[in-house]
Amino acid sequence: MSSDSEGPHAETVGWNDPPPDVPWNDWGPPRRVRIEHAPVMLFARAVKSADPVYASEEAARSAGFERVPVPPTYTFVMTHSGAFPDLQTGEPPPPVDWGALSRGGLYLHGEQHFTYHRQVYVGDVLEGRMRTSKPVARVSRRGPLEVTWYQTRWHDPDGTPVVDEQMVSLFFPDA
Repeated sequence: MSSDSEGPHAETVGWNDPPPDVPWNDWGPPRRVRIEHAPVMLFARAVKSADPVYASEEAARSAGFERVPVPPTYTFVMTHSGAFPDLQTGEPPPPVDWGALSRGGLYLHGEQHFTYHRQVYVGDVLEGRMRTSKPVARVSRRGPLEVTWYQTRWHDPDGTPVVDEQMVSLFFPDA
């Protein structure tokens, strides 16, 4: 996995894209997930999708899919129900430093983007790595804020890209 500084959306520049000179932390350790059917079906229900392709192999094939597909934003949550210990290839990632989130202020999920290289299906085993930018100070109508970008690149075990995710996090410190 490359540790270059280009994000998955390097070809476009918008308000939510990291500046070209933003400093990045290193790519984190690989996390492997196996996508299971029950969590996919429950996620589809949670996001109010009644599409039968997420619940039935037969409905998925009738709709032209090779297997049960995952809803478009499912890859963002799949590590919570598919990163089984026996799939992991290296050291477990360090625990999250929740102390960093204990500062007084307001944290907001700013925006999220997905770039799919192929459809993701139930039964897939994917490997991903995440990195975060260093927080960038900005000023808004509310006052000072910090913007942090999170990038995750998911690929097949052979290294073929599957989906790139980018999330923007906003932190408004207490005045």
